[in-house]
Amino acid sequence: MAHDYDAIGSAGTVAMRAQQGWDIHMVCFYSSVWRPEDNPARKKEVKQMVDIQHISGVDMINFNIHRSAFKKESWMPVPYAEFDMDMKTDSLKALVGQAIDKYQPTIIFTLDDVIGGYGHPEHILVSRCIDTICRQKKSAPGFSVQRIYQVVCPQSQTERTIGHNPAYIAAKKVYNCTGMPAPDVQIDIYNNAEQKKDLMTAYVSQQRNIRKFWPYYNWCPYWIYFKINPNEYFKIITI
Repeated sequence: MAHDYDAIGSAGTVAMRAQQGWDIHMVCFYSSVWRPEDNPARKKEVKQMVDIQHISGVDMINFNIHRSAFKKESWMPVPYAEFDMDMKTDSLKALVGQAIDKYQPTIIFTLDDVIGGYGHPEHILVSRCIDTICRQKKSAPGFSVQRIYQVVCPQSQTERTIGHNPAYIAAKKVYNCTGMPAPDVQIDIYNNAEQKKDLMTAYVSQQRNIRKFWPYYNWCPYWIYFKINPNEYFKIITI
């Protein structure tokens, strides 16, 4: 994931798989440019996430995905053609490749590579780097990755929750899309809904963002909130 709390979108599925015995590791990045004062708190919150989901561990990498010359808001969309100019694509590919070599995953969970959920170019670039590396290495002997599960949401759900978000509105124009790719599968995570809400609550420093994408979750018991929609959605890329 580009950022730690991006993992909330697949948190129920990850918790379910951890219970089933999967060996799960998370990799995410931290910027020294945008709100670096939050990083110590965020890293403590991520350690709570490891305990809540019972995953094996997390690599918290200090790395500025955007170049230092980039002066706009980092979460606002930029055209695909400007990615290499605005962001450190080659360095990010190297870090992603190192993580894949280190953990030898069969499945990778990430965000979508079209609009990155709502338009954040760092989300898109991380997902594109994962896809590129997997396709480049898929014929190598012993290469482990079989599928990439990209977190997505049905368009109707996205429009209800963030349809008014300025970054999302701009991203649909910049990326010439109607939103995230359509899901290939939905996974019922209701039995792990309590863990998911605990994880969402644990990111204390990021509540201003989390509540934009999961409105009113903090007002409802988990068993009501996730009864309304107990699913997580994914686009599956087969390598």
